[in-house]
Amino acid sequence: MRLLDEGLQLRQWPTRAVLRFDDFERLDGRTLRARGRAFRLPEEIAQAVRLELDWVAPRGGLEDARAAVGQLLSRPHGARRTAERLLSAAAQLGASDVHLEADAGGWAIRVRLAGDLHDLARASAESGTRLVAALKGLAGVLPYRSDVLQEGRIPRSGVCADVRASFAPTAMGERAALRLFGRLLRLGELGLGPGVLDKVERALEARTGLMLVAGSTGAGKTTTLYAALEHLARTRRGAHLSLEDPVEQRLRVAGIPVDQIEIEPSRGLTSGALLAAALRQDVDVIAVGEIRTPADARLALEAAHTGRLVLAGVHAGSPAEARQRLVDLGADPALLDAALRGVLFQELETVDCGCGAGCERCRGALRVRRLRAELQLGEGGAR
Repeated sequence: MRLLDEGLQLRQWPTRAVLRFDDFERLDGRTLRARGRAFRLPEEIAQAVRLELDWVAPRGGLEDARAAVGQLLSRPHGARRTAERLLSAAAQLGASDVHLEADAGGWAIRVRLAGDLHDLARASAESGTRLVAALKGLAGVLPYRSDVLQEGRIPRSGVCADVRASFAPTAMGERAALRLFGRLLRLGELGLGPGVLDKVERALEARTGLMLVAGSTGAGKTTTLYAALEHLARTRRGAHLSLEDPVEQRLRVAGIPVDQIEIEPSRGLTSGALLAAALRQDVDVIAVGEIRTPADARLALEAAHTGRLVLAGVHAGSPAEARQRLVDLGADPALLDAALRGVLFQELETVDCGCGAGCERCRGALRVRRLRAELQLGEGGAR
């Protein structure tokens, strides 16, 4: 018999069938119980199966995750299973990103918590290379190419978001960056504060106009746009369309009736072309992940003036800068001011948790993220 990524191959069976890990029931010494039968295992395979059966995704903080991942990396077999469980451990920890970086001593594995990177584990050169190859296989890219840039997605069962995976060659070999997404939040869960939350909900009652969500990279603009779409889909009837680059979370999987289109310029699906098409799709609400081009600004403003409510992200450092950004892209200032319902400006601050020793809130990172937001109403929202 032989241990594979997906389970145990039984050589004595004519078909060399594979007992999947999910079929394993228990291990008594070297006797494996599975599918109502007993299988006698060699000691080396029994040890690997024991690690498989004993492993539990960490539910504590960073130290628990380090211990669990260290146990995973000690397994001599099953790189694919190890990759899947690494992602499970990172998600359970609440990490937003996982980094795997080749260095002179092997591989460093780090996770991002509350905006900061923390060491999670070390892997040998051999096991780290196998792990990255397994992650590439899960992401649907070429596992044997480490000399080119590659990007893919790793599906996750039971959640509405894939893991975004990026692989890049480095002077020491290669690095992988994996972006994880947490659960979808409602407006009331964002931490906007009572005063801002009430104003945002009132601004979203508008049937037409433009609502901007502004902030720097990593400020949570997409999370806020998703929360606003969830609020609109829940509180009023209508057709809702979101244009994104890329689609981060699949809203219909989460039961939110919003259609999403991914911007793909290589297929002619530019943001401008999709916005123009959206005007002919008889939708009530249009969300745009980010306004980047003059065509985006012009078409978003046209939609806001022709009976749609438009929600859009803008990269800006203040509400005034967000408005000026659209003007710089060619938006007519008078038309913009007439359509603008408001600008929600937000920043994510990293602050000390205050617990001193690690808690459920900070998961041992001792720091947490806090949203600072302000809503500046426009002329269109003051009426």
